Amino acid sequence: MALHSTALRSPALDDTLLMLPEVGGARFDSAAFSDPAGFFDSAEVRERLTQAHARAREQAHAGDEVLRAAFALQGEAADAMLPLVAAEVAGTLRRYPAAKDPAPEGPGGDAQCIAGLQAQAAALAAAGDVAGAVTVLCALLDWPEACNDALLGLAICALRLDRHDAALVFALDYLKRGGRHPRAHCVAGLCRMQLRDRKAAQSHLAAAARAARGDLRFRDELRAAQRLLIMLNFGG
Repeated sequence: MALHSTALRSPALDDTLLMLPEVGGARFDSAAFSDPAGFFDSAEVRERLTQAHARAREQAHAGDEVLRAAFALQGEAADAMLPLVAAEVAGTLRRYPAAKDPAPEGPGGDAQCIAGLQAQAAALAAAGDVAGAVTVLCALLDWPEACNDALLGLAICALRLDRHDAALVFALDYLKRGGRHPRAHCVAGLCRMQLRDRKAAQSHLAAAARAARGDLRFRDELRAAQRLLIMLNFGG
């Protein structure tokens, strides 16, 4: 897949915070993936991805604010990109072992397909193909068990596209749904700073620091929150 040269840029967040965070359900080992029935062939994955994407698009047209923001972020290239993204996901799935007792179809289960899509979104974002990552994340919004992670991913992608308005929508919805990753508060705090909402920015950044403190996994989030608080309090 051709990569898009979207630069990492942020006046305050480390570049590491502009990458998608690891998803607990997307950790694979390197064992060979045996798929004699072709269950995860390119056509199968493309059909699932296309169906999920279409359902999410219908909800956006019906007025869902978050999904409308997601598809606005995605732009017009999604339909052409879906087959390419599906082929990449199918290739990823073939390299990894099948999940235990996967659901046969649809957005209700299939942990293996979801995990493959999550891993592919992270890989696309890491390679600079933010548009491809957004396409996958829009589809993942259709799976209830993947929606929160997709929202956080979309918030980060929106920042990479300098779309602070959309990033704030995704981060706030993630938090409203009970998401606990401190990076969401970092994103929301930075966006509130851009909007010159000092009180709300300070609240989010303090929440990020509290959530990140004492957990080495979130040391980058803690540093970012502290740096942004210093900027907010002493930057004039």
